[in-house]
Amino acid sequence: MRLGITVLDDDGGQLRALQRWLLRDQDTAGATLTLRARDAAPGTMGPGLDLIDVVLSNTVGLGGLLLAVAAWRRSRGNHPSVQVEHEGVVVTVSGADAEQIERLVRQLTSPAGRAGDGTAPPTATADRSRS
Repeated sequence: MRLGITVLDDDGGQLRALQRWLLRDQDTAGATLTLRARDAAPGTMGPGLDLIDVVLSNTVGLGGLLLAVAAWRRSRGNHPSVQVEHEGVVVTVSGADAEQIERLVRQLTSPAGRAGDGTAPPTATADRSRS
């Protein structure tokens, strides 16, 4: 499963910090995490790094990845907005309770979410947070 993670309104420093966080997190230990420019062709230099390219061996690790992203957000003073994209479905991680994480996992993995038939919107946001 391939995902793209973007930190909105970032100069690149937040994205690198998130990648370091994810590399150290036990829930994301099996993931491959690479920084890259969104539309950079392999072997070419892009305008800058704006995406963490994530490869998970299966969807089981997706919940752990989203929880790790939510924990990173809480650790930052400005709680940056983080978007995760999979096959055209984009969700915004902004909370960390189990119900929100489950909903985001369903939206990212559901064929209905990718089809855009109204059962799961192509762009979804979970913005309630329990601290």
